[in-house]
Amino acid sequence: MKKISSLIVLLISISFSNDLLSQDINCYMTGQINGRDSKNLILVNGQEDPRFNGVKIPIIDNRFEYELKTKNIEKYQLIFEDELQQGAFKPIDFFPENCSIKFNLHPSNEFEKNEIIGGELSIKMQDFENKRKEIFYSQFEPIELAMDSLDAADNLMNEKAKLLQSSARNSTNPDEKNKLFGELRTLMENNEGYSEEALIYKIKGDSLHKEMLDWQNEYIKSNHDIFSYSLLLETFQQKEQLKDKVDIDSLIKLYSVFASKFSSHPYTNQIYAMIGAINTIKVGGQYIDFNANTLDGESVGISEIIKNKIAVIDLWASWCSPCRRLSMSMIPVYEKYKDKGFVIVGIAREYNDTERFKTAIEKDKYPWLNLIELDNKNDIWNKYNISNAAGCTYLIDKNGQILAINPTAEELDKILNEIYE
Repeated sequence: MKKISSLIVLLISISFSNDLLSQDINCYMTGQINGRDSKNLILVNGQEDPRFNGVKIPIIDNRFEYELKTKNIEKYQLIFEDELQQGAFKPIDFFPENCSIKFNLHPSNEFEKNEIIGGELSIKMQDFENKRKEIFYSQFEPIELAMDSLDAADNLMNEKAKLLQSSARNSTNPDEKNKLFGELRTLMENNEGYSEEALIYKIKGDSLHKEMLDWQNEYIKSNHDIFSYSLLLETFQQKEQLKDKVDIDSLIKLYSVFASKFSSHPYTNQIYAMIGAINTIKVGGQYIDFNANTLDGESVGISEIIKNKIAVIDLWASWCSPCRRLSMSMIPVYEKYKDKGFVIVGIAREYNDTERFKTAIEKDKYPWLNLIELDNKNDIWNKYNISNAAGCTYLIDKNGQILAINPTAEELDKILNEIYE
């Protein structure tokens, strides 16, 4: 990890004087809708949650138009509102530039027919996607078909994994259910839950996936534009899922090149925060201090609450049912140890307003302080490198060291018992 630390020092020393994207962007969007009777499109920045953000664009006589004004060239997405409401949607990615962009859009089952005409970066994106499909997708297809066939024949998992899955599904105890599903997830991630036949295809798929990521990184190295920067950002965001397939040192070196060129671009700060978390937010690492607001708007520093105490930092969201179930399962543990100095502080990631937050804390009846991260104001989720997650919990000791990440209530009780007894 010394190499990562030295690279971070290098990044801090970069002189950010050559930012090429300081101009305002005016992009005129028009589109034709084919073969569907959707009423609205949702336009959203690619880094925002479309359930709570975005602009609604009406579709009239199978056509739409909109003038997008923004400060930066970033990846944006168009999403059909009816798909979003159903909970299964395919976003149409594009990059707004100072030009007109035309969209020719089709139903989700004909997604490949979609066309984006105009905009240099959007054209580069389409060329990249087409090339990636041409090289890799035909190789993935037989692997996916084989895995699907094994799953249909109940031969995807071995007996150990099947037993765990069955126990998790049948459990009526939320804490136990979460624990069992967590064990199953770990088993599968470590390739220890597959049948012998399935493991052969899983390893082939992993190898091909790594080959595709290597190919993508070579593209990023050769193309220093915002489309490539968006690919680099997505790789950092997926770091945990891709940990065995990407070299983090190489990614950080790539980032230093883009950060020098695009100093004030939002991607630069986002990735910088993630890099800080890579070497810090882990068991044995130190928690990162931050501020969040009370309902009254008062800014509170987390260090003020947990200083010299054993504490849980609970990052959650009103719209995340698993987060809330985990938080509620910790209430008995909190009551058991609170008189010994144990504290929990919750921070809810909310969008637009605090109404859902108020309803959640009233219904769940948390006996500890809950603060609000409204519209990512304090960049907390990025600082903890969980920007794509609804939440996460961290058990912290009196010195600020992270003792556990996402412990169940049972695991938390066991650790606290060892500390306090």
